[in-house]
Amino acid sequence: MRIKQIHATIYHYYILLVLLAAIAISGGRDFLFHKDAVVVNVGLADIQEVYPVASHFTPNRYGVYEVFGANGHKTGTVFLSSNYTRQFGYAGIVPLLIGVDENLIISKIVVLPNNETGDYVEAIYSNKFIGRWQGISLEDALQLQVDVVSGATHTSKAVIAGVRHTASHVLNADASVVAETSLWSTIKDILLLVMLLLSLMMAYKKGRAKYRSVYLMLVLLIMGLILNNVLSTRLLNGWLLEGFMWRANWQSMLVFILAVTLSLIGKRKFYCNYLCPMGALQELTNKISPYKKRKLPTVFMGISLREIYLTLIAGALLTGFTPELAYLEPFMFFSFHIIGIGLILFGVAVIVLSLFYSQPWCAVCPTGCLMDTLPYNKIKNVESKHIDHAKE
Repeated sequence: MRIKQIHATIYHYYILLVLLAAIAISGGRDFLFHKDAVVVNVGLADIQEVYPVASHFTPNRYGVYEVFGANGHKTGTVFLSSNYTRQFGYAGIVPLLIGVDENLIISKIVVLPNNETGDYVEAIYSNKFIGRWQGISLEDALQLQVDVVSGATHTSKAVIAGVRHTASHVLNADASVVAETSLWSTIKDILLLVMLLLSLMMAYKKGRAKYRSVYLMLVLLIMGLILNNVLSTRLLNGWLLEGFMWRANWQSMLVFILAVTLSLIGKRKFYCNYLCPMGALQELTNKISPYKKRKLPTVFMGISLREIYLTLIAGALLTGFTPELAYLEPFMFFSFHIIGIGLILFGVAVIVLSLFYSQPWCAVCPTGCLMDTLPYNKIKNVESKHIDHAKE
């Protein structure tokens, strides 16, 4: 039986590795976690987002785009931030086009296509955020204090850093990258570390069952509403395609490493049971619901719904179809103040189903399928099982 368990574990990791490698290679990588160059293509349509009257443009010897109107007169100059710096948002780099006039006054800033979710990008297009730079000089842009957009923190930080580093290179100055008040940033970092410590205590310390409900509320509040720190297929796909950036997203990486490490040494489904805010929301709903809970049907022809869902997503990525991965999972529900009604309804649907079913989203969650590693000494059988959250 032990040999059979080892074979099952090896097979699981082999399939997972091949899947990840295929997605990475299809995204242009030479190696799984290394990408030498970032190629950002800029077309006339992109330039016209900055200067609508532009008829053509040409890069000068410094790689800066000089823009001309139909009359042949120079309209302005456009800098591509990725020529000077690689600033990561939640799921990859966030390249910017920064238009300036002859006096280096910023005309407009445009966010180029990226792996960030559309709702987050739309949230930063406002006079209170990206509009704050319009009409100021590159020199002033180095010192301008712009608050991040709540719910789109990583995307906001990437834009702020991109503007400042580009201005710094152009002016040959130093750019301080401060995206939010240091006090609030420090508080959020402390909250994350406290939650990780509590999660370890809940997972390994005996007698923790009576505190389970309080702990789940903390997970929902801190990991979901305050930090909005959720592992997702969108995030993992972004890391594969764009690489890792510790300074920009060290919190999510720390959660991911902890979850995988503990799963490898025997604590299966650690992230799903102890740190996922959507899992906490479902379990809390299960607890307060007066209805008898049933398990959502999870197996079709011997294959779990999670595996089917993940395979469909991977197949779409490998064939060149790039769906908005964030819309395939309900995790953006915790950014309800900036997302569209569709994603809000997605999250509400999960809550309603949780009144009647035990952790319904966990039955199909593709991220849970990826995170659910199988240490051989803990396997009870080789079939995929429904997530069984820690019980009281």
